[in-house]
Amino acid sequence: MRWYRHDEPHGRFIGSTGGMDIYAETYKESSRREIESTYTKTDQEFIFSYGPASGMLESSEIDLYTPGEIINHVDVGTDVRKRVIRIAQSDPLDALLKIERINGFHGASHAICFISAIEDAMDINPDGMMQYNRIVQLECERIRGNLLVIERMAQAAGFGVPVNQLAFLREKASRIIGRRGGHRYFFGVNSINSSCFNTDVIGKQMGAITEEFQDIFKGLLESKLFINRLQDNGVNNDKVSTGPAARASGLLHDARIDSRTLPYEDTEYSIVANTEKDAYGRFLVRAEEIQVSASIIKQLEKRCTNLRKSEYSLKDGEGMARVESPSGDLFYSVKILNGKIESLGYIPPSIRNIQSFRESMKGNIFTDFHFNWESYGIWTAEAGVVIQ
Repeated sequence: MRWYRHDEPHGRFIGSTGGMDIYAETYKESSRREIESTYTKTDQEFIFSYGPASGMLESSEIDLYTPGEIINHVDVGTDVRKRVIRIAQSDPLDALLKIERINGFHGASHAICFISAIEDAMDINPDGMMQYNRIVQLECERIRGNLLVIERMAQAAGFGVPVNQLAFLREKASRIIGRRGGHRYFFGVNSINSSCFNTDVIGKQMGAITEEFQDIFKGLLESKLFINRLQDNGVNNDKVSTGPAARASGLLHDARIDSRTLPYEDTEYSIVANTEKDAYGRFLVRAEEIQVSASIIKQLEKRCTNLRKSEYSLKDGEGMARVESPSGDLFYSVKILNGKIESLGYIPPSIRNIQSFRESMKGNIFTDFHFNWESYGIWTAEAGVVIQ
């Protein structure tokens, strides 16, 4: 393994998988248990069950513990989205077909992270142009992902015009991606030591989308009704938060700068962060990151190769990789034996985001719920996956 070593904890905590605790630079045997709710309902409370649909993008089971208005506790269940994906003893390329579909909206993130772990295990070193191509894909996906989250936040306010404007921009981004890679969710675009995505003038196209977004963003900022619903809503004090939720709480957590899986250090990139800690802060971080992503794409579009497929040899080994998905840290570990996947470890950002969201809802009221939930960019589909 090139980037990780077995040692005492070093760097920030990422999560636990396969009997291991993963930190930014090291891993060790895990003594942790799954974090489950230990809250006990009082006689003065009742449970308001919300879901499994009820206007949300995904089917989710959410129980709100309340004496009438103030929310004292929240449970977020993922069983309704539970899927068992069998990977063990699979050929790596067969496994990839399943991995990139765990969360289609973040298909590039899952595929690139998984493939990078495979390449680490097989001691394959993709060339710089291929790695830059993958970065461009991830940043295109980040722009689209942040547009979706902000669209969903505007929908919670019943703002029909900006909702449709943002949906239109998101569709534009998806069509650009689809034309350049053959699939709007990046399915089939990446493979082992291979990346096939046309980056010609993509900086101009994605830049035009971000310029259009700025006008919509300014309109939302001018709405006191909208901003009032975000400020002081869902204050996040989780010190091991991930993704925009962490950066909106002043935590400089970003796999793009503390993971060596992809060469982001070759770009002029700085972390977008603030100390608002609430849904408003997460809204601002996502809006600013759309601009940062467009800048990274512009820097790399001429340094990429549009079609690159290199030969490689099957080799047994163990590998790990970590990338920054639109929701935060995404981690895969893999063990290859006799050309097959012996075991696979997986940590999605939504597991940590669910825990952060749960804590941030304490003391809020139900009408705050949708704004706060959407600001985290949680995907219960990826949190509910069990890989065997």
